[in-house]
Amino acid sequence: MIGGPAEPPDLDMGKTMSNEYQLVDGAPRYGARHDGDTSQPTAPASAQRAEETADAAARLGLDHLAAAIDRRLTSSWADKKDPLVEALRTEHPEALAAACALVKLHLGSQRQWRLKAQTVRDTYLAATAQRRRALGSAKEVLFLRLGLMLALIAPPAFVVATSRDDIVKLVLTGAVCIAAAFVGGHFVTVRSRVPVMPNIRGAWLNELRDDVVNATLVAILQNNGVALDRRTVTAGRRGWDSITTAAKAVDALQG
Repeated sequence: MIGGPAEPPDLDMGKTMSNEYQLVDGAPRYGARHDGDTSQPTAPASAQRAEETADAAARLGLDHLAAAIDRRLTSSWADKKDPLVEALRTEHPEALAAACALVKLHLGSQRQWRLKAQTVRDTYLAATAQRRRALGSAKEVLFLRLGLMLALIAPPAFVVATSRDDIVKLVLTGAVCIAAAFVGGHFVTVRSRVPVMPNIRGAWLNELRDDVVNATLVAILQNNGVALDRRTVTAGRRGWDSITTAAKAVDALQG
């Protein structure tokens, strides 16, 4: 054959190409490289606005707070304080003070937070009250309440006017009026067909407030460029995430 016999194939060609497109450690020379340790405990790059959590908490109603309290009381993570959260609060006292101040700015005192939540609930129930007035049932409930008030005031007033010195009669009349108030109040509540007011206990509301403060603290630290591992971020936001989950469930029920 012209040109002589063909050259035998270079058996090291694959190795040569491999060396060309790979580094010494076997990683690709071009494109994205991934380190062997993919569990680096770094916080997400995108942090929330510092006031976002407190602002959202100020828009919750009493029904949302009651549901959040129930969810917190039945959650195992809330049985005791998280060491990661406690360490975070201890190591960053200035940021914690800023978080508390920011939460107080949006929520106010505990009483003010209750009043804001009451306003949210009243706004939601305004449409229901309007329907009751249109149907005439609101007047019926009003007359029932006035009748109950007169029924509770008249007997003690009569006893005081006729038998002021008869202590036994006064005590018995008072006991009867208290029982009548419970029974009559229950009857009026049933007739009014308005959801019962949630019972918000102060100590449990304080726990929700701490959850808001913790999430705000995490946001402040992240916005300040403080490196937080993922476990600490998750622990700091866990309470607020539980509140938002409960609030979304209430919104779904209320339509």
